[in-house]
Amino acid sequence: MFRNIELDENIIKKNKVPILIKDREWQKLFQDNLTKSMEKLAQQLEELIAEEKECMNDLRKARKKKKILMEKILKLSNEVNTNDDKVAIVKLEQAKNMILEINDKIDELQFKLETLPNEIKNINFKLLKETVTKAYDDIKEGKNRISCLDKEIQRLRKILGNMWEEKFTTEKKVNNLYLYLHGILGHRETDKLDKKFL
Repeated sequence: MFRNIELDENIIKKNKVPILIKDREWQKLFQDNLTKSMEKLAQQLEELIAEEKECMNDLRKARKKKKILMEKILKLSNEVNTNDDKVAIVKLEQAKNMILEINDKIDELQFKLETLPNEIKNINFKLLKETVTKAYDDIKEGKNRISCLDKEIQRLRKILGNMWEEKFTTEKKVNNLYLYLHGILGHRETDKLDKKFL
């Protein structure tokens, strides 16, 4: 096995290496032939991608909720300013506290969304290294097998060549014998003997 394969991390940017588990060609070549290490990394990638997607959805929902709360705060502030409504003051405080909670949640989600792409890139790079290792192992094994098959094909060709030669020689002999008998005995006599012996 090829181990300690060194790859330049910039290769991912330079060659626009995709997220491997989402790449059709990678799936076709490796999906049914993963090493334990590749399976583990592919699983981690799937989880990180799912987490990133979930964070994006949560962030969108949080921003929507914040917008609704901001509108509610404006409305409640207006009520407090115009009517000095005690209930509105309590509701306003609750809404402000909810905004603070949502702001914390938004900050947390934004931080996650800033760090997740790097984690995804790192795991994808590790999977790329494992993929290259697996590919070279399979290439080496395949080349050895091809070499064995080539030798076997050459051996069978030789046998086949000898068999073709024997077939042509035998056919020629059979035809010559038949022509000889036909020439000596004639058509009618040869037909009778054909029916009896062939």
